[in-house]
Amino acid sequence: MTVLSIAAAWFDVKKSIIPNALIFPGMGIGVILRTAAGIYDGNCSDIFVMAAEVIVLFVFLWPFYGMGGLGAGDCKLLLMAGVFLPVKQAIFVIAGAFFIAAIEIIFLKLTRKMREKIPFAPAFLLAVLLGWL
Repeated sequence: MTVLSIAAAWFDVKKSIIPNALIFPGMGIGVILRTAAGIYDGNCSDIFVMAAEVIVLFVFLWPFYGMGGLGAGDCKLLLMAGVFLPVKQAIFVIAGAFFIAAIEIIFLKLTRKMREKIPFAPAFLLAVLLGWL
């Protein structure tokens, strides 16, 4: 997931978009890896848990997208965390990404360098990296 997060951050900063060609294969890889890990652990129901987590995340993120606080690529990137990570780690990464983005916005406002849109994927990448510590 770290490599995908790095690529997403690069695209978001350079092109202001997180391509579906990155996100959807990433979700597929996450499903395969997490399902394989569940089978290895003897917990074959993990795919159902994963689906429930992604549905809950989607419902939670929809208002942020609707208000314009997150772009569609940002939402899909956060859903990818729900596919790759168990719920506790996914919540940590997602909450961490929002916290880091909020700090970035405050800093940009204080320095009067606030733009209309800021890239969210770098905050997500930092949260992913902090989640592995």
